[in-house]
Amino acid sequence: MNSMITKYAMEVAKPTGEPTGDFIFKYANAKLASYEIVDTHLGLKGQAADDYLNQYFDKTWEHFDTALDGKIEAARMSGFFRFLCGNMQINLH
Repeated sequence: MNSMITKYAMEVAKPTGEPTGDFIFKYANAKLASYEIVDTHLGLKGQAADDYLNQYFDKTWEHFDTALDGKIEAARMSGFFRFLCGNMQINLH
């Protein structure tokens, strides 16, 4: 997850612009990260990855974006990726 946060997450800032140390994934960032996940854990690339994410990504996003605010906390993304892959046992370390 560290590489996912480093590559795809956004750090939340205070109104003054100071970083908070809290990281979130917005829809577009989560989708980009999902391409890496389905490649690594499901072996899907190219059109197969597109087809898979077209079928499952939005459903997964809606399941995890419980506040309907267009963001998911980075701490919850391992569950997001497991749910997306349909395997709650995937090792994401």
